[in-house]
Amino acid sequence: MFNSLRFRLIVSYTVIIAVCLAIIAVALTLIGRGNPLSRELTQERLVLTLNNVTRLIQKDLRDGMPPEQVMADLRARFDTLQTRVLLFTGLNRRILADSGDTLTGHDLSEITTGFSARLPDGSITGNINVGDKQPWTYMARPGVGARNTGILVAQAPLGVTLRSPIYTQMLRQLALSGCIGGLLSVLLALLIAESVSRPLRRLTKAANAIAEGDYDQTVPIQGPTEVHELARNFNSMAEQVRASQQSQRDLLANVSHELKTPLTSIQGFAQAISDGAAGNAESIRRSAGVIQDEAQRMARMVSELLDIARIESGQVVMQREPVQLGAVLHDCTDKLALRAQQAGMTLHVHVPDDLPVITGDGDRLAQVFTNLIDNALKHTPEGGQVTVVARSLAGSSIVRRGKTWPAGVEVRVADTGSGIPPEDLGRIFERFYQVDKSRQRGGGLGLGLAIVKQIVEAHYGTIKAESALGIGSRFIVTLPLDPGAETTQVAPRKK
Repeated sequence: MFNSLRFRLIVSYTVIIAVCLAIIAVALTLIGRGNPLSRELTQERLVLTLNNVTRLIQKDLRDGMPPEQVMADLRARFDTLQTRVLLFTGLNRRILADSGDTLTGHDLSEITTGFSARLPDGSITGNINVGDKQPWTYMARPGVGARNTGILVAQAPLGVTLRSPIYTQMLRQLALSGCIGGLLSVLLALLIAESVSRPLRRLTKAANAIAEGDYDQTVPIQGPTEVHELARNFNSMAEQVRASQQSQRDLLANVSHELKTPLTSIQGFAQAISDGAAGNAESIRRSAGVIQDEAQRMARMVSELLDIARIESGQVVMQREPVQLGAVLHDCTDKLALRAQQAGMTLHVHVPDDLPVITGDGDRLAQVFTNLIDNALKHTPEGGQVTVVARSLAGSSIVRRGKTWPAGVEVRVADTGSGIPPEDLGRIFERFYQVDKSRQRGGGLGLGLAIVKQIVEAHYGTIKAESALGIGSRFIVTLPLDPGAETTQVAPRKK
């Protein structure tokens, strides 16, 4: 509980509000001390008090009532606990009566700091020492009664001190505000914690399900921005995990299926030779040929598996050396020209002589175009055509990873085969994916195009496929002249 996000948010909000209220209280205390506004409020309060006292005793003073009797009557009708009232003679400033009974008979000039200011109505204001730690503010009005008797009222300054009423009232208001703010902070913390913790709980539940083998998990994109990003990354991770698991299942299914046929053939013909069933030299030669062909087929499959594994693990380093891409394309087409002729197909090659030199790995690029042309021949019927076209590209035509290359080369491999269904076109570069196994005349694991894509991207190039059913397919490879890196190493595949 104490480590939960909800508890920490509630505590942090409460602490913040408490600290803010404490800072406000201290600041008001410091501001209230010696503040001109405080002095003005004190004077206004003294004016009201002096007017009230004058109204109560003015008639008694004018009638000549003794000052002691006037003060006694005043105590009975007026609260003098927080106000000091003095009656003094205006002739010699001698105190005639004191509501506190300690200053009677004293000289007023001995306990005042002097008449510091005279107001427009004739009143006098200043400071007086009444025995407190700090002087009180007074206001006096001379000549109110007979014998030039004056009235003086004094009160403690209305500063923000620990003992002042204004401070007490302020503390009550702050305490009430603190309670309301604390309640609101708890409610707000609960709402925020719930908005954050609910998606996190879903993420935790989904992560536990994936850990237990249920990979079909996604979470809704909810909560704050950071939680949104976390949910999106989790869904992306879950999708990659599902794809990885599906790839592993496809690998097992494809490997078991594709290797079973050549192994069965090898085992059967080897057994025939061993048992003497192949009685003559021709039968032995034919059996040995089948064994050799199937062994080569298995070797190609194993080579593809090792190749894709090395590329995805980052163990393959692409060489950076000048490559005559035109020569590479002619070599690839020359090797497959006889096969195209035997299958009754036409192989067209349109490679200009002035095709620029690019920087890359010639052997790997030859692997790319051999694979593309070989696939085109496999899926083109007798009498069809396979066309290889290369051309130079201007620098503005290639933008890769935010950088515009000086120039590049585009190579297109097109066929007039049956085409690729639209639902399969977006997946043909996935590992182990085969559009139609019945069309794979030479057999395979569906790794060829995945390897091609990895090699092209290792050269900072792009590859895309276009196809129309009944018309044919076209693969477009774009390569920059020079990626600009000293050595381009294939990054491990994210799983």
